[in-house]
Amino acid sequence: MIHKLKKTNFFAFYLILTSLFFIIFSTMIFGETSSEKLRDSGGLLEVKAHDIISSQIEAFRKSDINTAYTFASPFIKSKFSNAEKFGEMVQTGYPMIWSPKNYEFLDFDVFNGALIQRVLFIDLQERIFIFDYEIRKYKANTWLINGVYPVKSSTSGA
Repeated sequence: MIHKLKKTNFFAFYLILTSLFFIIFSTMIFGETSSEKLRDSGGLLEVKAHDIISSQIEAFRKSDINTAYTFASPFIKSKFSNAEKFGEMVQTGYPMIWSPKNYEFLDFDVFNGALIQRVLFIDLQERIFIFDYEIRKYKANTWLINGVYPVKSSTSGA
């Protein structure tokens, strides 16, 4: 009887262990599949990133802060409660984005569910700045700018 009980406990333990392995493994597989789907559509997502960023820059150029604010994510909007405060921050803190002489899209990637678009800006004094835009999906097919981060340039010793 004791031998049969040990055998039953072993099989119960084996069943639980197998179930846990299956759950963890399937989560990994499905997680990779969904991010791979996002990565596979990179061409379309890259165009979407370009459209969003260009639309916001054009709104800044026209001083249309209400339209520019519509491209900001809920996270950004939580930091700047209205379009006027958001516009002031961009105009004073990021004049090269507010009113660029020119800008050019560089590298594009998908990372951790976000679109990452690197953008080179040339300001009115011909200085070069590079920023990474993070764009995240909110609601059905609504992508919004969740952050703009300066890329530090490396200094050559030559």
